[in-house]
Amino acid sequence: MESSSFFKELLVFNKPQKAPFRLVGAGICMAVPLFIGYFSNNLLIGSFGSLGIFTFLYYQTLPLKNLLIRLSSVGGFLLLGNLLGMLSTHIPWSIPITIALIAFLARIIFRLYGIAKPGAFFIVMVTAMGTGTKIPIERVPIMMSYVLLGVVTSLVVASILYFVEGAVEPKTIEKKISLQERLYTDPGALLDALHYAAILFLATYISQSLQLTNAYWMIVSCAAVLQGDNLRAIMHRNVQRIFGTMVGLLIAALLLSISFTTLQSIVLICIFFLTVEFFIKRNYAIANFFTTPMSLLLANLARHQYLISLLNYRLIGIVLGSLLGLLGAYVLTTCLRFYNRAYQLEENLDKETE
Repeated sequence: MESSSFFKELLVFNKPQKAPFRLVGAGICMAVPLFIGYFSNNLLIGSFGSLGIFTFLYYQTLPLKNLLIRLSSVGGFLLLGNLLGMLSTHIPWSIPITIALIAFLARIIFRLYGIAKPGAFFIVMVTAMGTGTKIPIERVPIMMSYVLLGVVTSLVVASILYFVEGAVEPKTIEKKISLQERLYTDPGALLDALHYAAILFLATYISQSLQLTNAYWMIVSCAAVLQGDNLRAIMHRNVQRIFGTMVGLLIAALLLSISFTTLQSIVLICIFFLTVEFFIKRNYAIANFFTTPMSLLLANLARHQYLISLLNYRLIGIVLGSLLGLLGAYVLTTCLRFYNRAYQLEENLDKETE
């Protein structure tokens, strides 16, 4: 009966709050750097600029000043993560430490300041992708300027969207709370961030040791699974991500058998991005149908690789990352249960977070 309930939950199609303009805004953010890169005959602009546009996905209905501060902070985090990721490739042993450090800081700060999902995920993803390509030191500032273009695009589109939605300014002013006070009222944040960083450190170390092609896929998959609020949600994400990836690989294999022009690839990437954003809050498995073809097409814009050979590597990386994330969550939850029994504590990470 329990397993039947578990699989039924996998098929649930959620109905999030309608926000059609935000979906359009996300599409515009993705399209701007891609088309600037296309028309300037520099596809690296689109490839790296697309990393900065994840800033927009943290949009919330807030007063304009608070919204811009929030998005600027997220954009700054994305820039820092990607920069450190790029630099760490010149000292390979520092890559796991860099990803773990960024993961820890992003996880604890985003939780303490109530920056809801996608939370630290995109910060880790952009950092991991920074470690995926070794760029000469002298070219790093240029690449970072492309990422900055994506961040600035997100801020501009978010400002326009604020007025389009007609957001109402609240009459009451929120009380400012210090970082120390936030940590005091949520002590579980420190343990959660340490666990998150430790698992991603291990994922990075394993992916490098196995010399996986595009090793960051394993790290990103592990971080995605750990986005679940509790062990059951993480189990759902594990199954949905692996199943969604398998279907996505079939779609990618079909598309890669067709010879697309650069412009057609850009249009497809934008369509897939909109599709992923539409389904991500409705059904995680369906969203992953389109993540793989989008990622492979995007990777091929600036670096022309033999993509068919990458299909197997992506499946291996995502399966290993998903299973490692699930294993890490299970071990921590089990240990906390025993710890709680020994000391009769009420808190544990298996509870649903609000």
